[in-house]
Amino acid sequence: MAIARQHHTGNRRLLAAATTAAAVAALTAGCTSGSKNDKNAATVPTVSPSATAAAASPTAPADPEAADKAEVQAAYTHYWDVLSAAYTKADPDDPNLPKVSTGDALVQNQQELANFRKGGRVIAGRPQHSRTVITFKPDTKLKTAVITDCLDISQWKPVEKSSGKPVDLPNTRLLRYINTVTAEKWPNGWVVLEDKPEGKAC
Repeated sequence: MAIARQHHTGNRRLLAAATTAAAVAALTAGCTSGSKNDKNAATVPTVSPSATAAAASPTAPADPEAADKAEVQAAYTHYWDVLSAAYTKADPDDPNLPKVSTGDALVQNQQELANFRKGGRVIAGRPQHSRTVITFKPDTKLKTAVITDCLDISQWKPVEKSSGKPVDLPNTRLLRYINTVTAEKWPNGWVVLEDKPEGKAC
């Protein structure tokens, strides 16, 4: 979620399963009448391929962290909703920013928004996310999540606020890169502590 760090204006956001087989065998003992062609002789029942496949396919265990991950994903999406709205106005004083971020993430976003305001620029559009992975840090005082995904800023473009004209940016900047966000669960919900672009294309 970041502009490449080398951009001189400091706008870092825009520059940069074992299967167990089941053996089924049943033999039915029949009575013989002494005739070589006794039609009541014992037979071996057949088992259909589909029945065998069904018996051999174990059910995948449920993810014990599924509910927590869904909660984090919702908070992460909301974080980007707030951030995108703030950038469309270049408003570092947006009262919603402290509700979704704190510490380094909040300071970083406010500074970049201030730079945009000073330069008379805003950002149109919205970034896109894919390959999102959520994990949790062990042994932390408060539950802490790490969200990593591929951030696509190709449709999140800086423009001149007065004219709406696109701002020229280096052709070498990354438009899709890996971004890592760290969030902590507070009494009122998840809050982003750090928002870090990894500088690696995805």
